[in-house]
Amino acid sequence: MSAVLDVALRTVQPRRPRARRRSVRVAEVASAIVAAPIRYAVRPVTATDVVRRTCSSCPGGSRCCGSYSALCCTLPGGDNFGCPPNTFIGGWWQCNYGGTDLCGTTNMRYYLDCSMDSGHACPGGCHCGDNNCANFKTCCVVFRYGNCNTDIAGITPIQCRLVTCVIPCRIDCLDCDCSAAVDQTTCSHNAGCL
Repeated sequence: MSAVLDVALRTVQPRRPRARRRSVRVAEVASAIVAAPIRYAVRPVTATDVVRRTCSSCPGGSRCCGSYSALCCTLPGGDNFGCPPNTFIGGWWQCNYGGTDLCGTTNMRYYLDCSMDSGHACPGGCHCGDNNCANFKTCCVVFRYGNCNTDIAGITPIQCRLVTCVIPCRIDCLDCDCSAAVDQTTCSHNAGCL
């Protein structure tokens, strides 16, 4: 009896991933038809490309078209408590913050870049955070301050950024040095989830 069941399971199991892939493709096509029916019908693009929002598919002045990388808390399943999988803290900088949101009591904000690990691709490539033109972009900027995790070589895309009110070189687990970069304009780099 168990041998028959074992053969039946091995025969049926490979079909489940195909059915799941098919349902994902159907969902992507349906989303593309709803999101941009004419573009999907007349241009040689995949359904995923139509659904994924990039600066070129956003109205002028959208956050996605700006120079900042997405804040980690604006990504699906993201938060402001740690970098996503397959990333590392590549560097940090600060600004004197005068707002009332996160770090309003310390008046200092420290921004940390979550850079992709070498050998890993950015999920979804360069696009708007959460495919929303109102969010900053993810995986588009290739840059590194280099004042954290100096044992990790290379410059890779930034998936997202974290914000802390404590200088990163005082947080042992981040492996950052105290060579500070200052950019006052980044104090406007904000999101409602901070």
